[in-house]
Amino acid sequence: MAREINSTQPYADLLVKLIPTEIVGAYMVLAGLLGSGSLGVSTLTAEIPDDVLRNGLIQAVFFVLLILTPFYLWFVTKVRYKWQIGICTVSFIIWVYTLGGPFVVWGVYYSLISSVILVLWTLITSLIVQAKKDTLKGP
Repeated sequence: MAREINSTQPYADLLVKLIPTEIVGAYMVLAGLLGSGSLGVSTLTAEIPDDVLRNGLIQAVFFVLLILTPFYLWFVTKVRYKWQIGICTVSFIIWVYTLGGPFVVWGVYYSLISSVILVLWTLITSLIVQAKKDTLKGP
């Protein structure tokens, strides 16, 4: 399925294409691995407490995937609308916030706020898509 959106798609299809599902999925898998069971810490890192290691890794995973998102969208999924890449990147941040992750480590995660932000972002993206509808028709 091509990720780039066009003016003939129904809104539900457009909304799905504004969420970088592959990147969010990769984050969820890696966060799940880091948050469950033992990390199997080797003897080389045995002096690092397990929670410190997990906290560092979840932050690293977040930043690597955040930086990877626009490149993945441009090179792999062939998205050419810069505003769509921007929306997808912000969507990744919002999805990670709803899951906690590094935002818990930083002490800025609140589950109630995350739910509100997710719903509002979904509504805001619909307004952005409607405003950009004319640019989707292309030259």
